Amino acid sequence: MTKVTLRPVDDTAPCVGCGLCCNGTLYFRAKVTPGEEPVLLDHGLTLTADKDRTYFRLPCHHESCGRCTIYENRFDICRSFRCALLRRYQAGEIDLATARATVEKALELAAAVKGDDAAAGLVGERGRIRSELAERLLAGGGDERAKASRRLLNIIALDTFLERWFRNKKAQPGEATEEAPAIDDSNS
Repeated sequence: MTKVTLRPVDDTAPCVGCGLCCNGTLYFRAKVTPGEEPVLLDHGLTLTADKDRTYFRLPCHHESCGRCTIYENRFDICRSFRCALLRRYQAGEIDLATARATVEKALELAAAVKGDDAAAGLVGERGRIRSELAERLLAGGGDERAKASRRLLNIIALDTFLERWFRNKKAQPGEATEEAPAIDDSNS
């Protein structure tokens, strides 16, 4: 029988060196806590409004090499957000070595995608790039088609891995609904 070790919410060891929730790889934007807008503006972030919510766009310029350069003074969403991998780790479902290996694999997949096109590292750009590559597959031949196929497969591999290990699932029809996601991967 496997022993489950619950970890405290402040045990964020898998996050060190990751940065996927901050650098635009995983999410497009992050929700702003009402009243915190002046703080974010003072830190040079651009705010956008969508319906009754305010967001700041990602990537956050305070992220550097998978770390927050203002960690002690980070924003509310940054303090409270926990990706699916971190939730699994804190629940004792996976150990630190597995969590770190998963982060390393995600960073490796992201590096492969960015090696072809730096913009493809941003979730908000990947949809557009996927469409362009699909068109090249239909129109191209030979080497062009092979190159487009490889790039498209790299992007799909990254997005599938992020969905499997990092993104918090949205409620499906018939399930209990939750508040809108605090960090958003949609480009709308």
